[in-house]
Amino acid sequence: MNSPSVLSAVEPVEVCTASDSSRSSAPRFYYMDSMRSILMMLGVVLHGALIYSATDHWIVSDSHNSIFFSLLDSVIHVFRMPTFFIIAGFFSMMSLQKYGIKVFTQVRLVRIVVPLLSTALIVNTLELYFRTTVLHHEPMSLGHFLARVLPQLWLSGQWVSHLWFLLTLLQFFAVGISLFLLAGYLPKWTQMRPLVAGIRKNCYFLLLIPCADLVWNVAAKIAPNIFHGSLCCGLLNLEDFITFLPYFLLGLWLFKDKTLQDEFHRIARWEWGMLPLAVLVHYLEENAHGFNTESLLRIYSFGVICALASHICYVLFYRFMNRDSRVFRYLSDASYSIYLFHHICVVIFGYLLLSSTIAIGYKFLAVEIATFAVTLSLHHFLILRIPVLRFLFNGKKTARS
Repeated sequence: MNSPSVLSAVEPVEVCTASDSSRSSAPRFYYMDSMRSILMMLGVVLHGALIYSATDHWIVSDSHNSIFFSLLDSVIHVFRMPTFFIIAGFFSMMSLQKYGIKVFTQVRLVRIVVPLLSTALIVNTLELYFRTTVLHHEPMSLGHFLARVLPQLWLSGQWVSHLWFLLTLLQFFAVGISLFLLAGYLPKWTQMRPLVAGIRKNCYFLLLIPCADLVWNVAAKIAPNIFHGSLCCGLLNLEDFITFLPYFLLGLWLFKDKTLQDEFHRIARWEWGMLPLAVLVHYLEENAHGFNTESLLRIYSFGVICALASHICYVLFYRFMNRDSRVFRYLSDASYSIYLFHHICVVIFGYLLLSSTIAIGYKFLAVEIATFAVTLSLHHFLILRIPVLRFLFNGKKTARS
């Protein structure tokens, strides 16, 4: 039996690639190769933009900044992760139905937990050492850092960094398995069919997704110690879980409901009008805070922006990128390595250019080019060619697993 493949993406999600589909009866999802490759690369762009953002203070922040990079960060942020989780849910349900819970769990644990631990213990530890000794100006030996400082950083959850996606994905897999198990025991609520058909038509259900943002914000006001920040040494972040869970559930539903797939493969007319309206409302209410109508309207409008933007992103890839491409298949395979290694590269290269007097646009391009060059080289010359590294950082025991 062939094992289901795991999407090797920045924040890996499940997908059946062209190479996988040639060995099975599964349909080919060429646009998924393109989508995960480009969305992964946008993660590198997003972190690079944070260095030069005029409104965000990141790990490395250049004193010369621009509102352009703030806008670039904001635009990428609204659709990138929601789209990833939709795809994750879709292919999780497909794999569960095709291979069953046992195989699904075995493959997911290896493909996600092994690279997660390897990156946390090696790559993120080196990044934390760099941040402590160089960025925070606290020189110390590596031995002293490992023995005295690193344990405190782990307890506070600072080891997680960009690996939050893998942790959240594992939690969503547990949700998917639970729903898969419960599906056979739940009664068939025939009286709910008209309601489901109503919200499925023209994808009106997208207007319900922002309710998760409202729930989280209300909960954060009631119990800020629980809903703000990470828990259990960084293993759990309730904000990420609640905010992105609807997108994962949408992906599960999308695979099970063929009628929904037909609706989801096109953009309804109302979405083109609702998106600019939501942007306008969010802009007008951007300074609204507290527990009031204006603040809730701001939160809901931002959720609408994310939901509609992720749908538009999905449809555009489906329509214009649904063809085989050797380049995107290669980048799709490399995307897991790029995701795992890019964060430390962006931090180091951004720091090295802080004192440079060249324009920030050239600095940004230099960070991007250097990061892609290093991460792709690591993947091509090390990950693909050394089995132990391929297992540690891609979770694959062989080149074709």
